[in-house]
Amino acid sequence: MPEETALKKVIDVVEDFCCPNQTADYQNAYRSWRRKKQNPYAFRFTKNPKETAFAESQAAAVQSPAQTEQNVLHKIGRLVGYAMICYLIVENIFDKLIVMLMQMLHLHIELVFSGESRLYGDENLVFWVAFGIQFLKYLLPALLLQITTKLPFQVSVPLKLRNPRKLFSGFALVMLLSTGLGMLSAPMSLDLEKYRLMSSTTDTGSNRMIIYILMTIFVLPLITELLLHGCMFQVLRQFGDVFAIASTAILAAALTHNIFDALRIGLIHLTISYYLIHTGSFWSAACLRIVHEIYMFVIFYIETSDNISTHEWWLIMLLPCIFSAGAVLYLLFSKNKQPEKTEQNLTYLNIREKIEAFFTVMPMVSFLICSVLLLVITAMLT
Repeated sequence: MPEETALKKVIDVVEDFCCPNQTADYQNAYRSWRRKKQNPYAFRFTKNPKETAFAESQAAAVQSPAQTEQNVLHKIGRLVGYAMICYLIVENIFDKLIVMLMQMLHLHIELVFSGESRLYGDENLVFWVAFGIQFLKYLLPALLLQITTKLPFQVSVPLKLRNPRKLFSGFALVMLLSTGLGMLSAPMSLDLEKYRLMSSTTDTGSNRMIIYILMTIFVLPLITELLLHGCMFQVLRQFGDVFAIASTAILAAALTHNIFDALRIGLIHLTISYYLIHTGSFWSAACLRIVHEIYMFVIFYIETSDNISTHEWWLIMLLPCIFSAGAVLYLLFSKNKQPEKTEQNLTYLNIREKIEAFFTVMPMVSFLICSVLLLVITAMLT
C-alpha cells in the first residue's frame, strides 16, 4: 500500500484487531500483550499516523506505520529463523552427540550412515533416543518462541472450542487428503522413517509397540502443533490470518527436506490452519494432526506389510468417503446457526511485502538455504 494512502486512513491495528471465533479473554490478552511498548514483537499503533517505535535503548524514533510494521516483521522473522535453526541442530546433530555420549558410557548403540542416519543396538535405547530427538526438535523451538515473545498462554494455546460443526467437516476433509496424499507420497516419504522403528519394537512384545504407537501418533502431533500453530502462528496473526497461514505453511513444508512430504504437509497444514481459525481452538489443530498421523501410520503399514487383505484396502479407501458423506449431510440438514465469519484485519503492508519482510532476514534465509541443501542431499542419497 502506498504511504500516502496509508496516511489518509489511520488504522488502529491493536484496538481494531478482531478474531470473531476467539473468546473475549483471548482478544483482551492479545491486545494487552501488543500494547506493551517494551515488546519488540508486537505491531502496535498510536493515534498519530506517525508511530513511535521504541528501540532496545528505549530511545524514541519516529517512523511511518509501514516502516514500523516492516521492522517488527524483521524482528519476528529473525526470532523464528533462530527457532527453525534450533530445529535443524536438534534433528541433525543431537543424535550424534547422544550416541557418542552413550558409547563413552559403554552402552550398546551406534549410528550408521547408509543413505540416511539410522540407529542400531539395544532396542530400548534406539527407541527412546529416536523418540527423544523427534520430541525435542519440535519442543525446543516452541519453548524458545514462547519464552522470548512472552505471549500469554491463553493466546498461544487457545483451548475454547467454537463452532464444533465446522470441526466435524474438518475431520472428513483431513481423512480424504490423508488418503490421497498419503498414498501418493508414502513410497518416497522420509517422514515415515519414525514408523520404521515399529519393526524393532514389535518383536519384543506388545507393550512397547503400544507405547510407541501412542507416543508417535498422539504425542508427537501435539508437540508439532505446539510449534507450528502455537506461539508462532498466533504472533503472526497480528499481521492478518492469510499471512499467518501462508508463512507457517511454508515453514512446515521446509522442515520436511523431501518434496513429496513437503506437498503433503503443506496442504495438510493449510487445512488445519483454516479449521483452527474457524473453531478458535488449538485442540482442533491437534486433533486434525492426530487424524492425519493415524492415516499415515495405516498407509505405512499397508505399504510395508506382506499380508494385506482386501478388507484393509477397502477400509482405508472407503472410510473417508463414508465419513465425508455423513459430514456433508449433517451440515446440510443441521438447523444450528452458521459459524461466524472471520474478519480481515487491516495493516499497512500488502501480503507480498509482509512475506518479503519476514523471510528475507539472515537467520530465516540461512534456515531456508539449509533446508534446500538437505532436500538436495537427501534426494541424491536415496
